[in-house]
Amino acid sequence: MFIKPYKALFDTNRIRLSFFITLIAILIVSCSPEPETEIIKVSTPQDLVKETTSMLQNYLKKDSLLNIDSIPLTCYSYYKSNYSDKLLWFDQSHLNTKGDSLLSIIKHSVYYGLIPEHYHLSNIQNNIDSIKSGKDFINVTALVHADLLLSDAYFLMGAHLNKGRFYADSLLLQTNFNKLDKGWDSLLVSAYQKGNLKAGLDSLEPKNYGYRMLKKELAIILKDTTLFQLDSIPFVSQKDSLIKRQLIVKNLIKQGFYDTLMQANDSIKLAKALNKLQKKWFIQPDGKIGKYTTQALSYNRQKIIQQIAMAMERWRWENKFPERYAFINIPAFELTVFEKDTVVMQSAIVCGKPENQTPILKSKIDHMLIYPYWNVPISIATKEILPAVKRDTSYIRRKNFEVLGANDVVLDYTKVPWKKYSKDYLPVRFRQRIGEENSLGVVKFNFYNPYGVYLHDTNSKRYFKTSSRAQSHGCIRLEKFTEFADFLIRDDSVHVTHDSLQIYFAKQEQRKLKLKKPLPIYTRYYTAHADSTGLKLYIDVYRKDEEMMKLIYKK
Repeated sequence: MFIKPYKALFDTNRIRLSFFITLIAILIVSCSPEPETEIIKVSTPQDLVKETTSMLQNYLKKDSLLNIDSIPLTCYSYYKSNYSDKLLWFDQSHLNTKGDSLLSIIKHSVYYGLIPEHYHLSNIQNNIDSIKSGKDFINVTALVHADLLLSDAYFLMGAHLNKGRFYADSLLLQTNFNKLDKGWDSLLVSAYQKGNLKAGLDSLEPKNYGYRMLKKELAIILKDTTLFQLDSIPFVSQKDSLIKRQLIVKNLIKQGFYDTLMQANDSIKLAKALNKLQKKWFIQPDGKIGKYTTQALSYNRQKIIQQIAMAMERWRWENKFPERYAFINIPAFELTVFEKDTVVMQSAIVCGKPENQTPILKSKIDHMLIYPYWNVPISIATKEILPAVKRDTSYIRRKNFEVLGANDVVLDYTKVPWKKYSKDYLPVRFRQRIGEENSLGVVKFNFYNPYGVYLHDTNSKRYFKTSSRAQSHGCIRLEKFTEFADFLIRDDSVHVTHDSLQIYFAKQEQRKLKLKKPLPIYTRYYTAHADSTGLKLYIDVYRKDEEMMKLIYKK
């Protein structure tokens, strides 16, 4: 019998507490003076069976955490009951077929976007090498250690393939496996019994189309070592501007962007090459080396492989999507509406600047507000509007704002003592009147979230024509808002139709439309995407991949 995962700890603080308790326990175990492991050696088959059985039984007496070679076996409780008096991965002192298969899977775990060393590869290999290091004896200790490490690697890889290596909301390492699919451990046991370990591991992976296509693209890159053979440009460490320019040109030549035969001066050739690079990375093609272009030039083969691995990791955090939903990929600056796995519509979006990031969230759009007011958040009011008003009070009239006092009473802005107010003291609110010049545009799509963000039209359409659209204060601006509104009211012809919706848009009157079928909405962060057209890579605009790479690859 397997020990079942204990009840999920949904609250972030409890997750953090659980993590740190586990970490402290691991540190206590690993940092405490560990008694030296006795090396048992035998020279006869009879002694081998006897000593192997005895050592296994001693290890399996432990009820909680088991350490082998100073490595905490975090999945011990899930495979402990599969042991009796025999090893699982060895026949006598040789790896059996299953052991050979698992060792190969661990070595090739990069094809899953994983790292072989996370599954004890060096320690397993060292123990295997030590089993017959002497001509006249077999090292039983190394044999048993290798077997237990292989078991832990098998289940740990299964857990990571199923739901990832981190808690999605905190980037704390996953340690208790309480959120895994029900029966995940039984699937691995069944695969072991049938001798098809890879099928068992594959069955635990996400079924999402996006994940499967990324895995396919990753395999292509790993098998073809000529792909993405680029030199990243050391912008920070390389101070010599001439050398830096030479490195950039060399990089662009390798990517096929720099035309060495073009009849033009070097500056024009460089600008045109940068323009092509920027289009590939969905950066505004201005031919200049800005912050996002600098990021694009920092990529090499290894970093691109890691970026794909980060996207695969994020897919493992996803649960099953509903039949119909809106999906926003922030780095792609795009909203996609799915219905029965079919793309219904796509639209460009503008999302938050790196300093005002659009949050990762899941919610439901339950109503839309036609001709909404814009109630200015206090942060924008104090940092942007108040300084402008202090310079020129007519700013309020020109931008169509109202000033609200206590109980939302509209005040005469010309009589407000603006000079007395500061970022620390602002007893009034700003509200922008309804109309096409309102910052929220014609319609706002509301969904509950603790961040105070929403999806809306905008009076500033120019950003939709740009490639780099991280330009808002955190809310999401939608280009095809009329098409999206049509989809939302499609199943409610009794209360509102396409024609009546167009009439509402034409009349500058505020109207709230409750949706018959609320639409689930997801904001997500994928800098690598793959579909039938191939692989698309996006700039890590919020540096979220960079943060995760540092944790996973220990940079």
